[in-house]
Amino acid sequence: MNQYKTCIAVAAVVALVTGASVANADQLADIKAHGTLVCGVLSNGAPFGFQDPDTREIVGYDVDFCEGVAKELGVKPELKVLSLDARIPELTQGRVDILAAVLGYNAQRAQQITFSDTYFVSNQVIAASTGSANKTLNDLAGKRISTIKGSSNIPMVQHALPTAQIVSYDDAPSAFMALAQKKVDGYVLSESLMHRFIDKLGANANTITILNPPVGREYWGLGMKKDEPKLAEAVNSALVKMQASGESQQIFDKWLGTGSPFKMKRDFTTAPIPG
Repeated sequence: MNQYKTCIAVAAVVALVTGASVANADQLADIKAHGTLVCGVLSNGAPFGFQDPDTREIVGYDVDFCEGVAKELGVKPELKVLSLDARIPELTQGRVDILAAVLGYNAQRAQQITFSDTYFVSNQVIAASTGSANKTLNDLAGKRISTIKGSSNIPMVQHALPTAQIVSYDDAPSAFMALAQKKVDGYVLSESLMHRFIDKLGANANTITILNPPVGREYWGLGMKKDEPKLAEAVNSALVKMQASGESQQIFDKWLGTGSPFKMKRDFTTAPIPG
């Protein structure tokens, strides 16, 4: 009987110790112990994450930020290509340490994962035909605006232009062609993608104009698992250092700046995501 009680006591102590070690698990310590930061990225989302046609390597804006954060943490980056739908499941199941994958903030996602401070802000803009009567955002009140079905920028249009007529298409190229063929008066999309579509028009690129002001702004953060405060603090510290050193600006200029096909200007700094 005494031997039985001793076994029970030992088992209880082991369970207690094991439970305590699990409760005190520290993902940042694990990352540093392994010497790698596993980043979930995209391979079909130029210029944020895509396969370089010459080297076949995954490159882009998000990849550079993954590498920059890894450097600040003192570890090596390891890229893992994910699909859009798999981003959050792969993170929550522990298959990646962090997401650098065009991850826009919204309240639903924030219940599932932790967002870092902003490393990109995506202006949602409306484009119209050059030479039309539509010169500013307000000129599109009551007019037809094409969107992608289920897009997060639809509520932004409805808020900015309550009387606008939303015409939804299955994909971005179809919605853009509706504008190019003047079936609609405007088209709403992220600024980076809008520049990409306009640039593909080649000699006819001047037939489409992006209107001001933007219809809304989407804040992007690096995604991390919930309840890992040390990792979140370290990642935010890395982003702040990259901002202060000019590295964040250099990454922006490289992929999206005035010397790139996107011809964009960085109008944000690293800061906590509003809301």
